[in-house]
Amino acid sequence: MLGENKFDARLLGVAAVLLGIAFVVPTLFRNALVALALATAVLASLPNGTRRVVSAVMVGLATGIASINLFAVGLFQGPITHEFGWSQVEYSVVTPVGTLVTVISSMFIGRLFDRIGVRRWAMVSAALFGLTLISLYWLTPSKWQFYGTFALVPIIGAGTSSVAYSRVVARWFDRRRGQAFGAALAGIGIGGAVLLALAQSLINTVGWRGAYAGLGLLSLCVTLPVLFFNLRDAPADCGLAPDGMPLSDTDRVPAKAGAHAGPIAPLNGFTAAQSRRMPRFWILLGSFLLLSFAIGGVMIPLVPILKSRGMSPNQAAAVGGSLGIALIAGRAFAGFLMDRLFAPYVAAVIILFPIAGITLLALGTGPTGAVIAAVCVGLAAGAELDVVALLITRYFGTRAYAENYGWQYAAWTMGSGSAPVITNLVFDRTGSYTPALWVYVACFAMAALLISRFGRYPMLPVDPPRTSIGR
Repeated sequence: MLGENKFDARLLGVAAVLLGIAFVVPTLFRNALVALALATAVLASLPNGTRRVVSAVMVGLATGIASINLFAVGLFQGPITHEFGWSQVEYSVVTPVGTLVTVISSMFIGRLFDRIGVRRWAMVSAALFGLTLISLYWLTPSKWQFYGTFALVPIIGAGTSSVAYSRVVARWFDRRRGQAFGAALAGIGIGGAVLLALAQSLINTVGWRGAYAGLGLLSLCVTLPVLFFNLRDAPADCGLAPDGMPLSDTDRVPAKAGAHAGPIAPLNGFTAAQSRRMPRFWILLGSFLLLSFAIGGVMIPLVPILKSRGMSPNQAAAVGGSLGIALIAGRAFAGFLMDRLFAPYVAAVIILFPIAGITLLALGTGPTGAVIAAVCVGLAAGAELDVVALLITRYFGTRAYAENYGWQYAAWTMGSGSAPVITNLVFDRTGSYTPALWVYVACFAMAALLISRFGRYPMLPVDPPRTSIGR
């Protein structure tokens, strides 16, 4: 029955099979299979009728721009700098280049998604993003070609970002929005575990050029078909109400040209301009700027940090994969709690985990401690993007969700994109990552304090129901 909250036994069976296989495959791929098993189990908990669209968002994020930038970029750092003779800082400049473009574009691209929807742009972006990754097979020693390519990626890949996909989830869910955000945005965690294993395996077998081509083909041959068959902008496109509930005959509205065949949940909240005049909007932006700076400073260069502790490339990739698993667990756990408890308090408590984890890294922990640290950071990274998405809907509403999220995502990108340069610059100057790690511990603490003081959810103005989205 549509809208039922019962676990899907078939998906739970698939999750159990994947988990069993994980213990008999090479270590490099173990985390990838565990991540897929966790994601399948999380998907099984969602209402019937919503799982296909959430699975499409999962796949889109797992192979999209966020996963590539957060996880794969670090793996390619060693092979590319070795072949071209670049320094660590010269390589890491690619991150702020892409960050600058993302920050500027994110503040405007959300407005486009609010007006015309996401589906068509997600498919176009997945195709262009895949072709761009394939083009890196022919990368030359020119740093300008490298920087230029990654400056283009945030624009052509905007439809693969959480700005686009979280807008779909916000429209598909209401009462179970926190859980849905946790499940859907776990796609980045899947990307962390799967892409790290896949990319490292490809680098080992066909070199870094072939690895880039392989990631591009993944976007073209897997992501694009999944989006075409499963992604829809709103539940009314499938004859459903929010949270997968069926539409009664009295609720149904005959479809007009270019309209949905059923009512759409009314929009609520403030316009983007009204939201930006509220102090809370800027406190939210500042807190997540600090948070993303700390997370990005550790997550993106995690593999080089672990290798500097004496780990082999395969060991470092495996530890990085555990971070991806933690992303999934953090998102599922946080989403479940945020539907039942006050979200800012949930977020503030979760931030305590990376404070402990990064402290372990700064103290020079061994392999076991490195896994614990990666898991702690992953829990926070997984939970906090869900918190951003949910807090926007609770404090500012869904009327201008994508545009408001775009501004917060710009802050997130600015922090996570600039921090790796700081991390690598500290290493080049001092020969150690430790001083930067202590700075990130302080950033986490300040972010937790700001988030815990957001205040009660406001009463939001509500629009009457509409019969089309983005028109």
